[in-house]
Amino acid sequence: MNYGLEADMLAVNIRKAEQTDLDELMKIEEMCFGAEKFSPETIRAFLERDDAFVVAADEGGSLIGSAMCLVSFERREGRIASIAVMEDMRRKGIGSLLLRECERVFASLDTEEYSLEVETVNEPAIALYRNHGYKEIGTIEDFYGLGRHAYFMVKKARGKTVTVKPS
Repeated sequence: MNYGLEADMLAVNIRKAEQTDLDELMKIEEMCFGAEKFSPETIRAFLERDDAFVVAADEGGSLIGSAMCLVSFERREGRIASIAVMEDMRRKGIGSLLLRECERVFASLDTEEYSLEVETVNEPAIALYRNHGYKEIGTIEDFYGLGRHAYFMVKKARGKTVTVKPS
C-alpha cells in the first residue's frame, strides 16, 4: 500500500517484507534496539514461518521501518513482537501505518485479539498503541531485564467479542 505523508513529503510504501530485505531489517533492528535486537536467525524465522509475517515501510527504495508479528491460529490471536522506525523518520506517522497494516493482516486471518508488550517508560510507543485502541491489562516485571518492566497491551478486533463459558 502506498501512502503519501504530505507533511513531510514522504512517499511510503507499506509492504510485506521478503528474504531479500534481511540486511536492511537487521540494520533497523541494530539502530532501534542495539544489543536487544533480534538475531538474523530470528528475523529469518519471521519471514519464513507460516504463523509469522514481517511488514516493511519502504521510502524511496530503502526500508525505514518494520513490524514483526506472530499469529496463533488456534487461539485466533495476533501478536506484535516488534515495531521499529528509524530514529530520523519517527513522529511522521510511519509507526501508525505499520500498526494498521499488521492489524489488517491479522483481520484477514480472522483473529479476534491483538497483543503486544511495550516497555513502561516508552511513552511515544505507549501513546501510539493507546491511540489505536490498545489497553494495558497488566505489567510484566523485569520483561526487558532487571528493573525494566513491560505493559501487556491488548486490542479486540473490531466487531469481535469474546464469550467466556462457565465451566
